[in-house]
Amino acid sequence: MLLNFKLKNFRSFRNEVVFTMLSSLQKTHNDYIVNRTVSGNRIRVLPMSVIYGANASGKSNVILAMDILHKMITEGTLDCKELAPYNSTLSFIRDYNWFLPVELEIVFATLNNIFRYGIEFTDIDKYDVIREYLYINDDEIFERTNKDNIQMPISSLVKKGYIEKNEEAFATILLKKLNQSLDEKSLVVTGAISNLIAGNYISEFREWFENFHVIMNANEMNFRQKDLKRILQASGEKKKEVGRKYFESDSVKEIMGFAEFGNQEISFVTETENDELAMCSVYTVPFENEESANSKYAIRMIVDSELMESKGTIHLIRLLQPFIDALKTGGVIVLDEMDASLHFEIVVSLIRIFNNKELNQRGAQLIFNTHNPIYLDGELLRHDQIVMVEKDKDNLVSEIYSLSDYKLRPEERILKNYLDGKYGALPHMDLEIAFKHILEREAKQD
Repeated sequence: MLLNFKLKNFRSFRNEVVFTMLSSLQKTHNDYIVNRTVSGNRIRVLPMSVIYGANASGKSNVILAMDILHKMITEGTLDCKELAPYNSTLSFIRDYNWFLPVELEIVFATLNNIFRYGIEFTDIDKYDVIREYLYINDDEIFERTNKDNIQMPISSLVKKGYIEKNEEAFATILLKKLNQSLDEKSLVVTGAISNLIAGNYISEFREWFENFHVIMNANEMNFRQKDLKRILQASGEKKKEVGRKYFESDSVKEIMGFAEFGNQEISFVTETENDELAMCSVYTVPFENEESANSKYAIRMIVDSELMESKGTIHLIRLLQPFIDALKTGGVIVLDEMDASLHFEIVVSLIRIFNNKELNQRGAQLIFNTHNPIYLDGELLRHDQIVMVEKDKDNLVSEIYSLSDYKLRPEERILKNYLDGKYGALPHMDLEIAFKHILEREAKQD
């Protein structure tokens, strides 16, 4: 479970801010809260959170920061193609802070331990790690400073059981060698030093990040249903070709039936030379003068879904397996503008799923940003599940705060007050004036 995410000097966030999934003291809707005791610490965690803010307020930057950290951990280095496009664009570029390192820190809990990992790095011209650290249950595991110096309290870690007693001498030797050959772009946490840590600590760390899914653009995701069943295989033109393979998914059938997208069937196809799934729509079309599509004189037409289905249908099916995976594993799924193409009732259903302990038995978490105020319902979301991001008009610095900071009454009319600008994070722009000036200039030019 994600507990806290801290960022500083990242894009529009010049000052240190914390995005938290720890619950407030709000007394209503306690049935939403995930209560856990981890390593002697009692924690109350939110199963989901919705981020609001005007355009360019910085709400997508929160998710981008999570995505950047996830890419670093996954690749184990800052020198990778996934991070290359962001070079020199991640720090606050409005003032001298551009030359200071970006700071990211994540705190999360597994069933057994609480991890706190942080990294500071520069991104001007090239990526360099400035500082890196890892704490488990408030015990310092290592700290890397000055780019090429790793400090590790080996004796203390041996006493506390993080390093096996018979590995103490080896740990000392390995630490010395690592300091002699440390790559300023490689992460310590995913390198050789992780082999020293006893038990399941590092495996828990890695497994948690495997179940931490950050999606910046769902349209770029591949379809990846796991419950596929072969339904058809087309013949290849050449004898050596296998031809196209068609599959169906019971999960997709279930969703399509309840969502009432139409009477078409959704299938998936793979090409001979490409194993990635593509979505296709299967329509049963009657011959001329046949009254029913169920007639034996009907044909089945297979059409590319991109040509036939709405963006919302395709969007939902792309996200289906990640949601299933998160709920099964207790993972975290973070989406930038998840509801961009989805009807609000579908999004409301997803919110209820994560807030429902009978369905969300493993404490999975959902985080997404939105412009749609329809979810600002006191029955749908707790106040601490509603996060606001607002950018100061003078210095263009973004800040994060929760609706629970306002200490609202349970009966507060949240939607009305938000639209009235009471909580901020709402765009105040009159495009009529801008268009009036534009049209006047155009008229003069004509």
